[in-house]
Amino acid sequence: MLDVRSNQDMSINASSVLLFDRAMRLQAISSNIVRAAQELNSLSDNELAELGINRSDIENVIERYI
Repeated sequence: MLDVRSNQDMSINASSVLLFDRAMRLQAISSNIVRAAQELNSLSDNELAELGINRSDIENVIERYI
């Protein structure tokens, strides 16, 4: 009976670790997205238009991920 309980605890802990790991990766990705959007935001409107990007899209991304 103790073996069954320790296996349950182990699977819960493994799930918690995986979820935490995923959250940390998403947080790292979010900061990279914001950094890239901020760099793009420094471009002129003409340069953004050449890339096919609207400044309002950049601002929306920054707001979403901050």
